[in-house]
Amino acid sequence: MIKTFGKRILAMAVATAVVAGITMTYGIPNIKYKPIRSSEPVMLTVNGDEVHADEFRAYLKYNKMYMENMLGYYGYDDSIWSDPQMGAPFVAQLFDMADQQAAYMRSITGEFNRLHLKLTREEKEKAAADKKMQIAQMGGQQMFDDWLASFDYTAQLYDNTVATAAYLGAIEKAYYGKNGTKATEQAIMDAFNENYLCAKHILVQAVDGLGEPLTGDALAAAESKANEALEKVKAGEDFDALIKQYNEDPGMEMYPEGYIFTDGEMVEEFYNEAKSLEPGATSTKLVKSTFGWHILKREPLNAEQLSPDMRQQLIQQITGKTFDDEVTALVEAAEIKHTDAYGEVSYENLMKIIAPKAETTDNGAQGKDTSDSEEVESESAPADQNGGEGASSDPEKEGTEAPAQQSAE
Repeated sequence: MIKTFGKRILAMAVATAVVAGITMTYGIPNIKYKPIRSSEPVMLTVNGDEVHADEFRAYLKYNKMYMENMLGYYGYDDSIWSDPQMGAPFVAQLFDMADQQAAYMRSITGEFNRLHLKLTREEKEKAAADKKMQIAQMGGQQMFDDWLASFDYTAQLYDNTVATAAYLGAIEKAYYGKNGTKATEQAIMDAFNENYLCAKHILVQAVDGLGEPLTGDALAAAESKANEALEKVKAGEDFDALIKQYNEDPGMEMYPEGYIFTDGEMVEEFYNEAKSLEPGATSTKLVKSTFGWHILKREPLNAEQLSPDMRQQLIQQITGKTFDDEVTALVEAAEIKHTDAYGEVSYENLMKIIAPKAETTDNGAQGKDTSDSEEVESESAPADQNGGEGASSDPEKEGTEAPAQQSAE
């Protein structure tokens, strides 16, 4: 559950990639996590940090909206919430999701602070640029504000979500960057080169448009064409130009820099030939497979070709865990304590709990949003990871950039 939620909350930050209400410090976006203070009852604590009813209600409303969108694909509508037999299990999951969201925000912030990390100027400026783009895509500031208000997110609460996303990226760099504590960037690139290959090829097909093997004169003509291409390759003619002239694999148009693959992802003949070549070298003979005749050129790998999925697989190979696993462990380690106020919330009064508040501030913030308005940014003190009473991050100090919500598995 925590892993699924972790991916979903990160996806929200990545998918929306918006920073609401970012201030500027000497021309640099000021992005930091600030604890939300409120006069509303405390619903729970995470590692000693209080989560008040207004913050918790926003998580409930957002996750309810998210859940309704998901359930809609299966033919359910809003009436499910008024059916105790059908709705009760979803309500229980809704509360668990809100718990995990509160824990996720604080766990990532706490790890960011524990590692004594700071966001770079580039990371801050990217968040600011994402804000402008997303607000424009949503139709402007008013429509964006209305979207936040639809699930009771204050500007500061959403800023915290964005801050957590940026902190997550900084933590990943600390784990797996140049001097990574879990695996260094060089170790990951070494594993990339050991496990993956990159190759372009010229394919002359030995099958027709229906996939049936060529025979007779058609087969002989195809083989002659393949040999003609091979002779030009061996003579040193430009390989890319020869691809345009002879290649019959439409996939090469999508991957002009070459296919990137590991064992088992290509037909055996193709993989074996690519592996036998040194980077920059080309085939000296035709390579026959069920598709036809291949002439390969192996290309060197570079960091830009390492996709996120490949990276996670290699990290798991090196450390035994993916980054998602590390994040899951952080959230699972959080100490969540529910208060009596939390225990008073039931299926029957859920709708009342998540109903819009009667009073709001001028800017739509709920409760007492006492986030500071100072523009000078300093490092935030780490939250008490031992769950001590009242152990919240210093609101004047820089904490984590909140991740967007991730897609459910």
